[in-house]
Amino acid sequence: IYMFINNDYDTDTVLAIREDPDYFFKDYLGVELWEKERELVNSVKNFQKTTVRSNNSSGKTYTIARVALWFINAFPPCVVINTAPTHRQVENQYWRELRKAHQGAKIPIAGTLLKTQLNIDEDWYAIGFSTKDGDDGMEKFQGWHGQNVLIIVDEASGVHPRIFEAIQGALASGGTVRLVYIGNPTKNSGDFADSFKDPTFNKIHISAYDSPNVKAGHTVIQGLVTKEWVDDMIAKYGEDSDVVRVRVKGEFPKREADTLIGVDLVENAIGADRELYGEEEIIGLDPARKGEDTADFVYRKGNYAKVLETVQSSDLMTLAGKAAKYLRMPEYKNAKMHIDIIGLGGGVFDRLREQEDISDRVFGVNSAVNAINKEEYKNLRAEGWDDTRLWLRDAVLDDDPEHKEKWYQLTTPKSKMISSGQMQLESKEDMKKRGIPSPGVGDALVLTLQRPTEGGTFLMLVD
Repeated sequence: IYMFINNDYDTDTVLAIREDPDYFFKDYLGVELWEKERELVNSVKNFQKTTVRSNNSSGKTYTIARVALWFINAFPPCVVINTAPTHRQVENQYWRELRKAHQGAKIPIAGTLLKTQLNIDEDWYAIGFSTKDGDDGMEKFQGWHGQNVLIIVDEASGVHPRIFEAIQGALASGGTVRLVYIGNPTKNSGDFADSFKDPTFNKIHISAYDSPNVKAGHTVIQGLVTKEWVDDMIAKYGEDSDVVRVRVKGEFPKREADTLIGVDLVENAIGADRELYGEEEIIGLDPARKGEDTADFVYRKGNYAKVLETVQSSDLMTLAGKAAKYLRMPEYKNAKMHIDIIGLGGGVFDRLREQEDISDRVFGVNSAVNAINKEEYKNLRAEGWDDTRLWLRDAVLDDDPEHKEKWYQLTTPKSKMISSGQMQLESKEDMKKRGIPSPGVGDALVLTLQRPTEGGTFLMLVD
């Protein structure tokens, strides 16, 4: 049975959907809600403002896209607006879920479906746009007085403050108005963080430990976080780390004084919708031979970086062969290679320098030598990591599924001020005493931003 015919609707059906969201999800969309999904849907039904902080892979975007379809059918005519920091998040995440739900509905749902728009009538539609739309985005929040409106702010920690300002005007509509903030709690400040202190919001917290998969110890619902992933994150970053707090527990970060690179910097850079600039191409190699640590290759061009490869249990000559292979690839013909030459890396560096066709593009970095800014930093390693912190503010970290988790290694080393007034970075040995593995991908990225100490015409940075 079609609910809508010629854009008209049956009042009894509308009221049934409005009063019983479970009915719509089950009979129309063919979806059985789990505990936290039901809590979110009922919050949108019963409260004007809802704010949701959650772990990764909690199904929040899956759910909120279907909540939008429920609202469209429960409060006709209406306008549903969703926004997120980037167009990729709007189109490839939220609207992909909405399109799947609309097209796969057990009972057909009205509307002409476009990539980021669902049109039923002039005053009855859903639309999505990113906060990068600037003033155009702000204007989309205006002119709805007297209408039913649902506003969904996805990945709310990264949304521009001016969008939050514009939203406040839309809340003055004379119809049924609902506002939902949803996202990972990556920052302790801003409108999203403030919403959890605002008594006008109904607050929802979703942790990985709420997931049916984690509770059961095996996969119950495809796509939700698993116990294996939770255990892996704790092993890599530590139970009390900000990475685990944010991505596993759905808690706001502590961002302790000794944290150099915060989770929010890394989160905002992964897959960021930012202009790419800079022509310098460098491959960083953080070597490792045997044991738990991996050898890691990271490529950087300007403000963009990607993980090329992580190698487990490789002998040094095999590692040198892989390094030479990258330097000879056509796509990296303009790239230099920076290698950590402390310990194992010295042999890889020497072997590559013997090969005439690539020797002039191979450079060594001894991060234990003096920093360029000796007054501020204990050594070159501390300076390089702090330079990377600054670089991340405008960076784009590649978000390929195989490697993007590794970028969170950047958040693991701690820093401190020593008696000389210099900044010192936690050693790999001290990290391992805390149960934290060597941040190989982090070190490889840092190498691409450090000045070499050996190779070419560079001089050692020593007194």
